[in-house]
Amino acid sequence: MTTILEIALISIVTASTIANFFGIPGNVLIALGSLFYAVSTGFSEFSFGFVLTIFAVMILFEALEFILISISARHYGSSRWGVAGAIIGGIAGAISGAFFTPVLGGVIGSFLGVFAGTFIVEFIRSAKIQNSLKAAYGAFLGRIGGLSVKVIGAVTLSIMIITHL
Repeated sequence: MTTILEIALISIVTASTIANFFGIPGNVLIALGSLFYAVSTGFSEFSFGFVLTIFAVMILFEALEFILISISARHYGSSRWGVAGAIIGGIAGAISGAFFTPVLGGVIGSFLGVFAGTFIVEFIRSAKIQNSLKAAYGAFLGRIGGLSVKVIGAVTLSIMIITHL
């Protein structure tokens, strides 16, 4: 039974790492998969502390994604409201894009949503297209960096889990 659970966990970890590229919260799925594995094995393979560590690392990398978007957008002239627009736009874009094309639409939608969310908020605030485009570009770059950090987090979680098996 443990072998089947290990294969399932490795499959979840692998699929979830790849899922990050498609706008799916892969790091959350990796953490939940490790929790399921730990509970299924009665915490004999993964201790409760190890599972908490997995969740802490996951939260850290998820937070870093939003921090990178914020820093990049602010660097390019966005206000706090523009950053909020980027985050809301990214989430809304990923959800709405997934309705058109379940996998690729979520990715494209999240990038377009970050850009559009920042642009709209900054344009409403300043009515200057040039400044709004610059801030939106910064948020877009932050989203690219955030995705990179998210994938690094997934690889980190994967290594932690696989070496612990």
